[in-house]
Amino acid sequence: MKSLFEPESIAVVGASSDSRKIGHIVLNNLIQSKFRGKLYPINPKADEILGLRAYPSLTAIPAEVDQAIVCVPNTLVPSVMEEAGIKGVNSVVVITAGFKELGKEGAILEKRVGEIAKKYGMRVLGPNCMGMMNTHHCMNGTFTNIQPVSGSVAIASQSGAVCSSLLDWSTATGVGFSTFISVGNKVDVDEADLLEYLKDDPNTNVIGMYVEGANRGRELVRQAREASKKKPLIILKSGRTSSGSKAASSHTGALSGSDKVYDAAFRQANAIRVNTIDEMFDLLQVFSNMPLPKGDGLAIVTNAGGHGVMAADACSDHGLTLASFEKETIDKLKGYLPEAANCYNPVDVLGDASADRYEFAIKAVMEDPNVSCVAVLLAPLDTVDISAVASNLATFAGNVDKPVVGAFVGGTKTDAGIKLVQEANIPCYDSPDRAIRSLGAMVRYRKMRDSAGDDAPVVMEGDKQKVREMIDSVLSTGRTSMSESEGKEILRAYGVAVPEEITCATAEEAAAAAARIGFPVVMKIDSPDIAHKSDVGGVKVGVSSEAAVKAEFELMVSKVSARVPGAHINGVTICQMVKGKEVLIGMTRDDQFGPVITFGLGGVFVEIMKDVTQSIAPLTRTNVDTMVRSIRSYAILTGARGGKAADIESLKDVIFRIAQIALDFPEISELEINPVMVGDEGKGTYAVDALVVLRRDN
Repeated sequence: MKSLFEPESIAVVGASSDSRKIGHIVLNNLIQSKFRGKLYPINPKADEILGLRAYPSLTAIPAEVDQAIVCVPNTLVPSVMEEAGIKGVNSVVVITAGFKELGKEGAILEKRVGEIAKKYGMRVLGPNCMGMMNTHHCMNGTFTNIQPVSGSVAIASQSGAVCSSLLDWSTATGVGFSTFISVGNKVDVDEADLLEYLKDDPNTNVIGMYVEGANRGRELVRQAREASKKKPLIILKSGRTSSGSKAASSHTGALSGSDKVYDAAFRQANAIRVNTIDEMFDLLQVFSNMPLPKGDGLAIVTNAGGHGVMAADACSDHGLTLASFEKETIDKLKGYLPEAANCYNPVDVLGDASADRYEFAIKAVMEDPNVSCVAVLLAPLDTVDISAVASNLATFAGNVDKPVVGAFVGGTKTDAGIKLVQEANIPCYDSPDRAIRSLGAMVRYRKMRDSAGDDAPVVMEGDKQKVREMIDSVLSTGRTSMSESEGKEILRAYGVAVPEEITCATAEEAAAAAARIGFPVVMKIDSPDIAHKSDVGGVKVGVSSEAAVKAEFELMVSKVSARVPGAHINGVTICQMVKGKEVLIGMTRDDQFGPVITFGLGGVFVEIMKDVTQSIAPLTRTNVDTMVRSIRSYAILTGARGGKAADIESLKDVIFRIAQIALDFPEISELEINPVMVGDEGKGTYAVDALVVLRRDN
């Protein structure tokens, strides 16, 4: 990867004397960026391009070539790759388009490019990308002439258009980039590879990524988690509302659409996910220029009470609290500010505030030990000198150990002031909410980083041989759905407690089984063809006599047969009735991230309430603790309003065991226990239902 980010020599294959050609633009950009290494234009029809000797091929260059940037037509790229491999080139940037984004033929061509790269051990960026920049290496190997200021922000984007927007934004705000990478189709190098390099790059303090999809989801989570321990990682993932989730048999599957999986992945990696490009701009600006806050106490200084109130309201939305000032701070403010000013938080310096009044108030609150960050708000009143306030605010750049941001709320009157503050490397926005949101993101990141928890996955033991035989037996019959009793056998094999139950073929057998288990009992239809039994009248709770069991048996079989014609019915299962709080534990298998574990409020209304959370297996103790605590109904488990606390530790144990089953058996595509009955503290947790769906390898 070093040859990609810090090449000692670059050959531009497809370099041209025609200023309209991409090969010309790339070579010219490398020259204009004052690349310190050797440059080799490759063009068999030219002797010299842009003052540099041209070569007919890579192999004709009499020296080693670290990196090749390819700008030739797509059909010629494989032959260039072969030549690069023979030459010993370490990395190749394929700017050329016309690969899998165009369909089947392009995908075949792209696959060939990847195979050649693998054969020779070359790293490849692209194809179909803009190239990359490293401002600290004086390298602009792209076909855009926007040269950003050198700085500490690393950007990677899967979209060329987003690349252009980010570059243009950087020149407008003065935010400096360390590296800028357009990943394109990701035939080889992807976001996980970039994070592995950037997390240790001394010139990068914050990483921003625009992601449309992941090729290696699990590796992306691993690298993102490692990177976020060292520096903030801000990710804009598009496609939030896409119907990417396929039809699923379980509630878990319906609740685990592709975007929810990405959400879980980024949350588990302690990455900050943003939903808009504006939000990404805002956060890159504050993280690149300001120190991290040591706490969540915010001080607001404003010349307009209304803006101060809006900022105070935004605190609760973004994880901040209004700091309570020390008496010394309040006395200091009262001794300087006019009598009509508000000396408590938010500090209102009044509409006629001078730059000096602003400066005094900012310094006073910044020195307060209860204040961890400061927001300076300004309304463009006729009585305020905006440029003077902006100039004064700019003096705090680089001189504070607490983050300070501005919000100059207006339009044409405030534009120049915002620009002046931003040029001094102090983040400045056009609304209170954007300012508070940015500070809130810093507080959130600091908390995530400092409480990252453990990285050791919890491993559970189970009877793998028994489960393997069961899965093979079911698949051999042509089925992919297991019956409830088969699913529960898998759970038992991994130590998950299941209520005593007996599956019966006749009403008489059912009555006898109920008498043996003890009344009251639960009756459930047993059929591999019915996922949600309660929806078709296949569940009856609290049956309290043998006569009632017999009557319900006949009624249930008749009702279900009528509602699901053709369903294979094994009989009716008589179950021990257990009490507890209903939750759901499930698993769906994502193509990129693997097993996704879902936990939340259970029962028949789970898809309506949607009080669930997800994590990607394998799970650590921190993962599971966070999952259990993060649902809205967690208070019910802890004994809200005088209720008894549930056996949360045994519940966590079941979550770990479900994750282990999913890891051990990739043939299981969906697994759900709904409901899971969590007994009172010390009473254990029981799997009352079990839905298991398998997939075939072919």
